[in-house]
Amino acid sequence: MIFKLKILFSIVPLIFLISLSVAADFTYKEYMKESEIWKRGFVFGISRYISAVAQTDEEAPYPVRTAFQRCLAGSTDGLLVRHVQAYVASHPASSNGPMVAVVMRALFDLCRSEIEKVKSPRP
Repeated sequence: MIFKLKILFSIVPLIFLISLSVAADFTYKEYMKESEIWKRGFVFGISRYISAVAQTDEEAPYPVRTAFQRCLAGSTDGLLVRHVQAYVASHPASSNGPMVAVVMRALFDLCRSEIEKVKSPRP
């Protein structure tokens, strides 16, 4: 039993590292090859993440996260996919990096007006 656990605990970090490297290498070109449903799920998942998790430099009461919640509350997954595609069309250089970063930049662009309304709690 202990031997099986040792094998399991040695394999799990390897799978985790492989999945991180695959996610980092996933580009817009590969994203465009996927089905429409897959694209919608991918973009929708990232939109839910940024509206639920605070940004790394953000402190309570998490104004940027709240701005994303307000901005994305009425958005459909199809609308988000169209915005990502429009963002890449108007910023072609941005499509060269990892797809997660492309979607994040597109969503920041989409919600820019809500984010700009937020006043920084710092002086």
